[in-house]
Amino acid sequence: MLITLLIFFAAAFIGVPVAFALGFAGTLYLVVTGQASVNVVATILFGAMDSFSLLAIPLFILAGDLMLRCGMMSRIVDFAKAVMGPMLGGLAQVNIGASMVFGGISGVSLADAAAIGKTLIPSMIKEGYPRGLAAAITTSSCVMGAIIPPSVGMIIIAYIYGGSLSIGRLFLSGAIPGLLIGFTQMIVVALIAKRRNLPRSAKSWSLREIFREFRRSILALGMPVIIIGGIITGFFTPTEAGAAAVAYALVVGSIGGLHLSLRDIADSLLTSAKLSGIVFIMLATAKLFAWLLVINMVPQSLGEAIKTFVGSPQMFMVTVLVVFLVLGFVIDGIASMIMVVPVVAPMASIFNVEPHHLALVILMSTQFALLTPPVALGLFLVCPIAGCTISEAIREMLPFTACILLITLLVIYMPAVSQWLPHLVGY
Repeated sequence: MLITLLIFFAAAFIGVPVAFALGFAGTLYLVVTGQASVNVVATILFGAMDSFSLLAIPLFILAGDLMLRCGMMSRIVDFAKAVMGPMLGGLAQVNIGASMVFGGISGVSLADAAAIGKTLIPSMIKEGYPRGLAAAITTSSCVMGAIIPPSVGMIIIAYIYGGSLSIGRLFLSGAIPGLLIGFTQMIVVALIAKRRNLPRSAKSWSLREIFREFRRSILALGMPVIIIGGIITGFFTPTEAGAAAVAYALVVGSIGGLHLSLRDIADSLLTSAKLSGIVFIMLATAKLFAWLLVINMVPQSLGEAIKTFVGSPQMFMVTVLVVFLVLGFVIDGIASMIMVVPVVAPMASIFNVEPHHLALVILMSTQFALLTPPVALGLFLVCPIAGCTISEAIREMLPFTACILLITLLVIYMPAVSQWLPHLVGY
């Protein structure tokens, strides 16, 4: 299996897409060793995608894209401006606040970065914010899109885990850590704004304006309430919640002065299909790789081997965090999650780690791949919008990245931070 891993990394290093590198390495292993018939490859690939629960992925992606295209993003930003505009570093605070809200709608970090970046970065630059700082704030705050529920990443990791995780509980476990990331980043913005004398809104707080903007954006704010509430109460499954979210977005996009055209719907369907296709191909080939690991008992052997060096559940999760930090430099978060979770998940029982707790730590750890070059998909998406170089953004991003790392470590060493809310509602 070690040779198979080396083949995968070699293929990925020369530019082969991760999904195809996984599939090639797994198939080559079967051809060389003869451990099983090559005919099993097709069965595993199609079986990996043939799951009703996975329908939630394209549905949630589609719902978030529809909400963005109908013009609801501008209303969310206006509401965030009314609440946070008068604070130190007004537009920077609005940027983070809007990421919090939109994270509860899109479920995808990169969608959050693109939407917030196109909406707010030009205004931030116009008001005098350094281009690198505008890009850094947008990129580092977009990680909340995958942590604050609903989250496509949580659906993926629940599926990879083998169906033993409750998506409702996983959604709730990410709510408080996601908000804490936003709040700590707001504190950093306030400190930077005071030191650099960054601009703040000329307007003072007005309850009347806050209420007016809240009323205009209440339809968008209602989506996560309906989704999470429906899953928690058992009214519908996560897949049904995705369908309800799409129906809600279609209805909202046609009322209240919003404009969702047939062309917008068609474009949204195409965009969602492309993104979902990438995820599904990766899930399929990773299933083959995971199957080979399981039949060769790699997770059990590896778990027993590292048990002599890792003496506590917390140290095990810190080790997992470090592994994903390193992988984040060479492959994107979803790819690393799909590849590593089948190895790490069986070890949870060896170290007495609660599976939902570990799944959240893994998801938070994968978000660093958006920020760490040479992959850094978040930076490559946002920096052209801001008109700055990657190095300029990285220099400004360090304190915001530290906030994400701090909250991740807090979740590891204080499980109640993430598990209190699920326990409160009966999970």
